[in-house]
Amino acid sequence: MFNVIPPTGVPFGWNFVFHSDQRDQNSFRDELGRLLGGDAFLTCSGKAALYLVLKTARRIYPNRNEVIIPDYTCWSVPSAVVRAGLKVRPVDIEIETLGLSPQKLETSINGKTLAVVVTHLFAMPSRIDEIEKICKRANVLLIDDAAQGFGASVDQKPLGSFGDAGILSFGRGKNITTISGGAALIRHRELSEIAAASYSNEFPFAEANSISDMIQLSAYKILSNRYAFWLPEILPFLRIGQTTYEPEFDVNPMPECRASRGVMMLNNLNEISKDRIRKAALYESQFLGADGIIIPSPPMHSIIPYLRYPILLKDANIRRYILKKGHKLGISGMYPDTVSSIRELRPHLAENSSSRGVSSRVAQTLLTLPTHYGIDNDDLRRIADFVKFALRRKA
Repeated sequence: MFNVIPPTGVPFGWNFVFHSDQRDQNSFRDELGRLLGGDAFLTCSGKAALYLVLKTARRIYPNRNEVIIPDYTCWSVPSAVVRAGLKVRPVDIEIETLGLSPQKLETSINGKTLAVVVTHLFAMPSRIDEIEKICKRANVLLIDDAAQGFGASVDQKPLGSFGDAGILSFGRGKNITTISGGAALIRHRELSEIAAASYSNEFPFAEANSISDMIQLSAYKILSNRYAFWLPEILPFLRIGQTTYEPEFDVNPMPECRASRGVMMLNNLNEISKDRIRKAALYESQFLGADGIIIPSPPMHSIIPYLRYPILLKDANIRRYILKKGHKLGISGMYPDTVSSIRELRPHLAENSSSRGVSSRVAQTLLTLPTHYGIDNDDLRRIADFVKFALRRKA
């Protein structure tokens, strides 16, 4: 009971917890702009950043009201679309990258399409190069949502730097964290100019309580330890690991105390990413040639600091067994179902929306394995051995 590996985690020291310098907001914003290109807008969350971009885009193209998103992705994405007063058009993903299918995308764009939001599950790149070309031909905005992909790249081009705008998230489960927070990197000139006015006028400033942040970070640091994680796991009101669709959310700038911590986190990004890359490679070697498993194949020349390592099981019953028996090893699923299956979203779906093919299959067969700093090589082998044992047991 008292040894439970958390599914995610970010390393930081007590100096990070008790950091009180609030003078680095501009530094964080400027450094993000340098890394990814464009004008950076710091927000209270990744979905608030996406909301800012979409709300602004609607002002430029008032006759377009549909946003294409992957049918299997974080439910915060459709939440932001609906919060911006737009319709959601879910489009199927592909099994290879777990990202938006370029072929399905091309047949889904229409005269009402305002933007395409591309996400990168677990930092594994979608086929963003192809999608960018499709969007340019169709003259629709491309939003490169790298909420899970900060630190990853394709052909040495970082995720979040493609298209007209990039989105980042700094929540607790991401590659780097500021407790909560996000950023929009806008490269489209008109979009950036109008977003600047919206950001000033419509994002009410809400300063975080620095003492509260220190308490939250202290709790996160302590409770993300494997010998303490059992406690938050048994407290349902903490909603650990839950995925919810909530279109009513705060839209505020990022408080200065969190932006200041973001500067500290950026200094550790490369080391955190290298560690995740190494652990993912070890998983890959463990599962190479294993029957009953499909390992996604990202685009060539990708560098991927996996937030979690994804595998697909051919047998959904084996997956259920692994999730039931392996949760103490940090093994988890991801989103409970497709975007198009969210009941509360139905009034906000674009007309004739339909997509449950590969997306539905992934929702039923996906497993994710931990890659964070809190596990070592022995843990990785133990996790892989358990999965392979379950496959043999059900064979």
